Amino acid sequence: MPKKRLLLFLFIILSIGLMTYQSNKGYLHPLKFLNNALNSLHGVVNSVTDSVTSPFKRMLLREQENVRLKAELNKLLREQQEYHEALRENKRLRELLSLKEKEQKFVTAARIISRSADFWSNTFVLDKGYHDRVEKDMTAITHNGLAGKISDVSHSYSSLLLLTDINFSVSVRLQESRREGIISGTGYRKCQLKYIPYDEEVTVGDIVITSGLDALFPKGIPVGYVSRVDKKSTGLFRYIEVLPFVDTTKIEEVAIIKR
Repeated sequence: MPKKRLLLFLFIILSIGLMTYQSNKGYLHPLKFLNNALNSLHGVVNSVTDSVTSPFKRMLLREQENVRLKAELNKLLREQQEYHEALRENKRLRELLSLKEKEQKFVTAARIISRSADFWSNTFVLDKGYHDRVEKDMTAITHNGLAGKISDVSHSYSSLLLLTDINFSVSVRLQESRREGIISGTGYRKCQLKYIPYDEEVTVGDIVITSGLDALFPKGIPVGYVSRVDKKSTGLFRYIEVLPFVDTTKIEEVAIIKR
């Protein structure tokens, strides 16, 4: 009995408390209270999640921005390289155009499209042929001087034998002394000046030009300069090396002229 009375008393007290709360605050809604509690918990979870993931999101955005900026930088660098390449090409073409204006024997300008696969052969393939009035044994020059001669011709292409080729030779003379000789290719960067008498005075730096006496090359084309004179050599002729004015490893276009 005492327990029942105690429970009854507690129930009465709880009922009076609820009625008093409702009279002051209105009706109590348990579901609304639970919903508010869940919303608060969801807000706390979102806040914690944002605080954890925000640094990673910022890192991802920075990485994406870096990728975009790198792509733009690479594009600008490519455009800059293309611009400089176009400037160099225009410079070379202007030089060829100047040759056309001053060379009465000018035939055409040709672009080098390939090199011979043979290591010992210094030949180029040009994009001009019979169709462009190119003929065998015509002379190829740049604004620096002699480059070589046409060794073979087809309808649309031709082969350029460089002056450094071992099969190349041209009649020349020393510009100052007027002594005549023959320039022959060695297969390397330098050529050899042959048939200069041992007692002929030749010094490093002497200019060599075509003589025109071989019935192939026009007279007066700059060939190169003397880079070495072997004064200790024996025999009838000096050993003389000539460095061509035209660096055959760098030319991209040539002007073709006739005799």
